[in-house]
Amino acid sequence: MDFEVTYTEEQQRFREEVRAWFTSNVPPGITRTPSSPEDSWLNYQQRRDLDRKLGDKGWLFPLAPKEYGGGGLDVDHAIILEEEIDRFDLSLPPFYNSGGMLGAPSILVWGSEDQKKAFLPKIYRGDVRTWQLLSEPGAGSDLAGVKMRAIRQGDEYVLNGQKVFIGSANGTDWMWTLAVTDPNGERHRILDGS
Repeated sequence: MDFEVTYTEEQQRFREEVRAWFTSNVPPGITRTPSSPEDSWLNYQQRRDLDRKLGDKGWLFPLAPKEYGGGGLDVDHAIILEEEIDRFDLSLPPFYNSGGMLGAPSILVWGSEDQKKAFLPKIYRGDVRTWQLLSEPGAGSDLAGVKMRAIRQGDEYVLNGQKVFIGSANGTDWMWTLAVTDPNGERHRILDGS
């Protein structure tokens, strides 16, 4: 049995396009290990710039729906993008982006159409970088242990609680968090979509 991955001619043409684009757009030295805080900040800025350029092409989140700013590509084309950016020791997105990797899919599944239109294009195009606020004293990242409350008051939610260990807040435009909206609700209930 042959497990070698093969690509169609069209996929190979796409690979050539991607390779040429990365060669022209990935700044030299972007993958080096920063040696100082200044160097680290420059590296981050280069990654943000690359982030936005990838977003303009729909390659930042290639599997995300095109209607919300993603690439709308199939898995095979997304794999080609990942293989080619890996040649530069980078990934998609070019730094960990929890809002794009975790928050945006949550909005895509559970958000209203207004929320999808308001948040997803900016995330998928790289216009904003988002980060998570999950860990709490005594709960760590155990989501069933979350104690922060979000209580509705009129048209808004009032948050009451505490988050700790906010990694990668440097350069973050938006932050997203988890909060309990029903303090008496079951902690381990799995939503079935109904």
